[in-house]
Amino acid sequence: MGDLEHLLIVAGNSDEENPYRKGSSVQTYLLGYEFPSTLMLLTKSKVYFVVSSTKGASHLLPSALSHKTPELTFLLPRKAKLLTPILTAPASAGDDKVEVEILTRTKDDAENKKLFGKILEVIGSGNKVGTLPKDKMVGKFVTEWTSYVAESGIDVKEIDAGPGVSALLAVKDEEELVRAYLLREDNWRLTPYLPQRNESHAAKMTNQLMSHFSDVMSSDIDEGKKVTHEQLGERIEQRLEDAKFWRKLELGDGFETGFGDWCYSPIIQSGGSYDLKSSAQTDDRRLTAGVILCSLGIRYKSYCSNVGRTFMVDPDAAQEKNYLFLVDLQKFVLGQLIDGAICKEVFGKVVERIEAERPDLSPYFVKTVGFGMGLEFRDAAYTLGPKCGRTIKANMIFSLTLGFNNIPTGKGDAVYALSLIDTVKVTKNGGTVLSEGMKSKDSVMFFMEEAEKKPSKSAKSKDAGGKPPPRKAAPTAVVKSTLRSENREIDADALNRRKQHQKELATRRHENGLERFSEDGVGGKGNREKQWRRFESYVRHDQLPESVSQQKIMVDARKNTVLLPINGFAVPFHIQTLKSVIKQEEGDFTVLRFMFTTPGAITGKKEDTPFEDPSATFIRGLTYRSTDSFRFAEIHKEINDLKKAATKRDNERKELADVVEQDRLVETKGKRPIKLTDVQVRPSFDGKRQSGDVEIHSNGIRYQSSLKSDQKIGTDILFSNMKHLLFQPCDQELIAVLHVHLKHPIVIGKKKAKDIQFFREASDASFDETGNKKRRKNYHDEDELQSEQEERKRRADLNKYFKAFADKIAEASNGRIEVDIPFRELGFQGVPFRSNVLLQPTTDTLVFLTEPPFLVLTLAEIEIAHLERVQYGLKNFDMVFVFQDFTRTPVHINTIPMAQLDNVKEWLDSVDIPFSEGPVNLNWSAIIGTIKEDPLDFFKEGGWGFLQEQDADEGSGDSSEEGSSFNASSDGGSSDEGSDFDDGSESGSDFGDEEEDSEDDWDAQEKKLEKRGGSDDEAGSDDSGSRKKSSKKSGGGAVSSKSSKKR
Repeated sequence: MGDLEHLLIVAGNSDEENPYRKGSSVQTYLLGYEFPSTLMLLTKSKVYFVVSSTKGASHLLPSALSHKTPELTFLLPRKAKLLTPILTAPASAGDDKVEVEILTRTKDDAENKKLFGKILEVIGSGNKVGTLPKDKMVGKFVTEWTSYVAESGIDVKEIDAGPGVSALLAVKDEEELVRAYLLREDNWRLTPYLPQRNESHAAKMTNQLMSHFSDVMSSDIDEGKKVTHEQLGERIEQRLEDAKFWRKLELGDGFETGFGDWCYSPIIQSGGSYDLKSSAQTDDRRLTAGVILCSLGIRYKSYCSNVGRTFMVDPDAAQEKNYLFLVDLQKFVLGQLIDGAICKEVFGKVVERIEAERPDLSPYFVKTVGFGMGLEFRDAAYTLGPKCGRTIKANMIFSLTLGFNNIPTGKGDAVYALSLIDTVKVTKNGGTVLSEGMKSKDSVMFFMEEAEKKPSKSAKSKDAGGKPPPRKAAPTAVVKSTLRSENREIDADALNRRKQHQKELATRRHENGLERFSEDGVGGKGNREKQWRRFESYVRHDQLPESVSQQKIMVDARKNTVLLPINGFAVPFHIQTLKSVIKQEEGDFTVLRFMFTTPGAITGKKEDTPFEDPSATFIRGLTYRSTDSFRFAEIHKEINDLKKAATKRDNERKELADVVEQDRLVETKGKRPIKLTDVQVRPSFDGKRQSGDVEIHSNGIRYQSSLKSDQKIGTDILFSNMKHLLFQPCDQELIAVLHVHLKHPIVIGKKKAKDIQFFREASDASFDETGNKKRRKNYHDEDELQSEQEERKRRADLNKYFKAFADKIAEASNGRIEVDIPFRELGFQGVPFRSNVLLQPTTDTLVFLTEPPFLVLTLAEIEIAHLERVQYGLKNFDMVFVFQDFTRTPVHINTIPMAQLDNVKEWLDSVDIPFSEGPVNLNWSAIIGTIKEDPLDFFKEGGWGFLQEQDADEGSGDSSEEGSSFNASSDGGSSDEGSDFDDGSESGSDFGDEEEDSEDDWDAQEKKLEKRGGSDDEAGSDDSGSRKKSSKKSGGGAVSSKSSKKR
């Protein structure tokens, strides 16, 4: 504000067409309410209000202003006849009290002029007063004030205070609470205004409406509906007034329906005519496929947000490339929006980035990349353009508007535009997007004509040969040919396509890794600094036990503390600082040695234990001796028991560290909830198998046992905590399963659980093999055909019942959860834990749900899969899944049949998981430990390329072996056979030569033995004697291989 002593704000009539005026923003910021026809004069020690008789003040209540403004009391609308004396400032205001004087207008014009005169008298002739000249206020009240100032002849120097007000309103403080007291006829109601929370809610509302627009727009285009931009915009506008739509959504704590309003009508553009300005208007042209722009702005409790997206229907490669560059450009700009940055410098860096990477797009870039936002939709004082020299501060809110306009399509004069708009909060480390979502390629690009343009495989085959292709046999684990080359020739094309796709996936993973862990990226360094834990035994001296005066060693189990006498003082040591206690007998004395945790004295995994001040002086050990051995033995036992109890509590705390406390379940009211009856739950409560019911409520599901009401046990699972909802039919299983995999574990009974399963057995309870009374007797069904039919029908009904309930859960979650069903035909055998089970892929996961322990692997979280022990002659191989979060332990699935190798590879490739293979098992704990030390350095040095190199080396080895076997077959292999039947003396001399010859190492000998085995296999078809020799040599090769592994 500079040297201004006064700030004058004159409000006229309300203007719904232009709600973004600084005067109105100041009133909302200070009072939480807009007061039309009101004058406010703010000085350093007093605040004056001039209000009309219909807006008099009855009470002046305390309200907290910003962190730089002291306590203030202000007026609220009330009839003039209800005016009461002005209340004094509250005691909590301290010395920073600001006086408030309310001047109430009447119908007497002379008296009203005196009120205006008093305001001018306070300002003083010749003094400066800050005003807001850009606010075009109109109305009778403004006209009277303007006329009086002109007639009074008092020289008042009006200074534009708009930039200063913008600077005050720009920073949204999270801790700031601006209260607005809204008076009803019966009582006062307090409504809190949290600027940042309101901004977040406004952004989330805008995001939800953008998602709704995407669904409606894509549906209209897919169905070929003829709809205009205006009609589509009206449908989106109506959704804001739909209270049911907003109640179903969970937009965070404190969100209230009914407080949203439009900043501007939805801006929808398509068909080659685009305007990227905020003042653009939706026209009545017809919505056409191609590039479609949509911009939406929502006000929530007067705080604004802005979101804009570009949707593409059947884009070409250039459009796709340009859009992905725009998304990357936004990430770059977010990194520049830091505390202390200059607006024009941010814009300059963006332009430099475009000219360096995509100079062809530079002429089409927008003139500015954003503007400040808050109570005003567009604050011109903070424009991210080439002329604004203002400094950006933390907790400011910006509308980040990036785009390219009039880009030529290369087809005549046709052009298109790209726009990406988000509401962004400035932090010290960069911008944070409040309206995240709907930006990925899969979210904004629709390929409607792909299926039409791409002919089917059957059509291609008919066109080529005139005959339909032969039907392929069902996949089977039975090997139909003993020749490896035969199978390779059949699937050569598929193998080449898979290899090419795997190369692309590996490249993509490597680029993503560099981006995640780069210095400017989100990932940061792999090592997170460990937090130092403070242990506090006693806060005050009077909390010490009374017996400390005895100057003896004491154990205070209640405070987890050991008190040791040192130089006449009782010094407390928390049990967590104690490393060990050693008791020894030395002659007539018993010695207790206390060893403490100190820097540099710890070895092993705890060597990097953090300390508050490692350079301080530490006590490493204390030794006490006494002739009372019984007393020291008792102390030794108490300390060890206390240490064990503390360690147990610490382990339990670590075990439950990731357990979250769910929100409260909102029960369905007015109707009975949908139920899944008579099901059992795993894990069970307290180890008891009990049946119960699962109910669907507004924001989650509830399981309750079928016991009496006073003994009922159960649990609630909210939709917001569900990660996967899986339904496994009972067609080839004993149970039908409804499985819920959670984002965060919850406590079931006394243990935490991340997987909760509801199931019902598919067997007939009335059938008993022991011949009890429950068994049904049907003498006319000796072959049990009728029983089998009933069994199939019962299983089909049970599947239908469980599937319908799962669909109801997905419907109640408003699309946040989808039902996933395992594909049994894609399953393969493996050992994820201790037993060999059938692992079944789903759309998003790889699961085993039949019995605990359960396995649910989210495919999107997997970084890479590595196949181990893949070599000729072995019957099984292993598979390791490494997660993108390197802090998670890799998952091993062992003993997968080698016959399933191609099926597993095909499945991994189909779900876009890069895989590699190798002949031996790797030490993954050491590999992941090395990666976590410096992930960025790992990816810079090639990342997962070392696995691919190992795979390539193994492949070259195989080819050389195959080639040598064919060469050996032509020679007959007689010399090799003879060498195996030499006498003992020659054998002994060979052993001596082998020790002297360093060139014949174990690997060379192994390859020689394998070559001999391969040549003898082919030569062995001539006579039976050669077959015997071949088998012996093959056995020798196997032994050599095992010995080399042991080394």
